[in-house]
Amino acid sequence: MTETTLTPSRPVGRTRAAWLAGAGVVLIALNLRLGISSASALLDALRTDLGFGSAAGAALPALPTLSFAAAGFFTGRVVGRLGAERTVLLALAALTAGLALRGIPATWALLGGTVVAMSGLALCNVLLPTLLRAHFPAKVALLTGVYTTVMALGSTLGAAAAVPLAAWAGSSSLGLAGWALPALLATLVWAFVRTPAARSVSAADPRGTYVSPWAMARTRLGALVTAYFALQALNCYAIIGWLPTMLSEQGMSGGGAGAVLAVSQAVGIPATFLVLAFARAPGRLRPAFMTISAAMLAGFTGLLVAPVALPVVWAVLVGLGLCSFPLVLAVIGSSGSSPAETTALSSLSQSLGYLVAALGPFAVGLLHSASGGWAMPMAALLVTAAAQLVIGMALSARRR
Repeated sequence: MTETTLTPSRPVGRTRAAWLAGAGVVLIALNLRLGISSASALLDALRTDLGFGSAAGAALPALPTLSFAAAGFFTGRVVGRLGAERTVLLALAALTAGLALRGIPATWALLGGTVVAMSGLALCNVLLPTLLRAHFPAKVALLTGVYTTVMALGSTLGAAAAVPLAAWAGSSSLGLAGWALPALLATLVWAFVRTPAARSVSAADPRGTYVSPWAMARTRLGALVTAYFALQALNCYAIIGWLPTMLSEQGMSGGGAGAVLAVSQAVGIPATFLVLAFARAPGRLRPAFMTISAAMLAGFTGLLVAPVALPVVWAVLVGLGLCSFPLVLAVIGSSGSSPAETTALSSLSQSLGYLVAALGPFAVGLLHSASGGWAMPMAALLVTAAAQLVIGMALSARRR
């Protein structure tokens, strides 16, 4: 009788734990871009309401990538002390607190809250490939597609709903603070997630095992992945940070410009699964890298030549190009002999990558201020998109 009662309970317990971890990953993914795309859509309103100048205006879109870079360097050490699951819980608490702080109508609160929130996001960004490998070792590619798709959905929601939410709240600052609620929900759910029982300390648990990111930096894979990650992140955050402003200065309404940004993010929802499914087949990784890079180049060219002539077309092409993010994440998640090595590669590529990427939004803002237009910034982004294509060809050649 005892055996009959206990035998089925273990798989049921594992199933519940897997569903809980899966729900936590989905909620984390939903929050990964909400606070970024919503701030981008409200940049002009925030400048008007808070009265900050061009320097703060250029710094705000760059802060996420700078925070990602700074916090990412410490991820491995924090995980070594707390474990991956508790590190993510700490990160989600920081995200919630930082987003809530941005509700105070002051420039210091906007910038400080962004740094705190984005530092929490940095830890989640680095650890998500590791968490997928630890909790779902047989479904890394599938769940990479799921969480990057949900992330794109969150980015779309943030871009599309930011302006109406701020109008309803009566304040751009309060509108931003509203995005702390989904972060709080993710925190509460993740508080119940535990380390998988099957993960051994010696082979798979980051606690007790530490691989230096700098060891990965000395490998060809580490160098190529980091270079590619840096370029795709630079292009991504530059366009997310400035696309609504660029279009509104060309005559579009704030809501219309935010909707175009939302389209660029929404394209990634179906495209991510298609790209990852295509790239999984032998010999198809290189065509996948080529296709998304060509789309990015075409979208940037359209924004340079005629930004408001066919803005939805350019947004669709750029959105397809942004699938470079899940593609390189899939490469990271399938690399390394253990989750510790995966964490090291993820930490290296994201820390150095975001440090380089921080130049994107900041440089676009400075080039726009210096030239008084958008031709020079978009020409610079065309160069970085071409460089991304070259690095992607080298990375995919290695793995064919």
